[in-house]
Amino acid sequence: MDVTSPRREELLNQALLTHWYENRASGRRLLQQLTSALEKDLDQAFGYHMLVTGADIGLEFSRLGKTQRVFRLIDRATNSHGNDLVRGVSSELPFASDSLDVVVLCHTPDTSPLPHQVLRECQRVLVPNGHLFILGFNPVSLWGWGNQMRAILSSRRRRLRAVGSRKLRDWLTLLGFSSSEPRYLSAVTPVGRGAVYRFLEHLDSWLVRHNVGVGSVYTLHGRKRVSQYIDTLSRVESRPRLISIPLGKTQGGVPVPRRVSRAGSGPLEPQP
Repeated sequence: MDVTSPRREELLNQALLTHWYENRASGRRLLQQLTSALEKDLDQAFGYHMLVTGADIGLEFSRLGKTQRVFRLIDRATNSHGNDLVRGVSSELPFASDSLDVVVLCHTPDTSPLPHQVLRECQRVLVPNGHLFILGFNPVSLWGWGNQMRAILSSRRRRLRAVGSRKLRDWLTLLGFSSSEPRYLSAVTPVGRGAVYRFLEHLDSWLVRHNVGVGSVYTLHGRKRVSQYIDTLSRVESRPRLISIPLGKTQGGVPVPRRVSRAGSGPLEPQP
């Protein structure tokens, strides 16, 4: 299944993320936290088909979710083969409308040059009440501030465009999604040895456990909502007809209705 080649910028950003998760201690620690968090989130997502897009960060979604089949969106440069691999680009998903039960974006809004289009494609391919899980970098964190500083000091000027959870939830609302509160992970990376390492490790665990909004990465769960269609025309046409009752002479100042003839009967006759 082939579509237009992914953009070069998105591929480079995905390669940087894959390298970071594999070779940095902070990336490996974050991967453990993501595995634990997504195992709980995906446990409530039932269905037949799941699609995973974005960077390959080492998560085994076939073991995490309860869907029967997991598709992985890849680029043309990948030499892997398999029935669950689909070649395409996240902003032009090669799937029919209302065909997927779960979509997972692994930092896709951070790496794609067209994050709005990516979300619109997710809204198109998801079934009603389908699940959307997003992994994204938090710009208001140690990682986010470091990313900004690297962009200022580095001559290459290459950095990820981290999309904050608040902005992302606003975009999802405009597309008809409901979303839960984001879950923040990896607030502090333990460094050093001995007591310093243990202190930072306990501090990070406490911040993650209390979901303090300074984590380097957040997970966001959204669901595609479909507004109920109300046929106002049929409601108007189904109203009962009002029957006019002609009034006769008054008795004691109160009008007395005259006898109303049924269809096919004679003319109206006053009451005796």
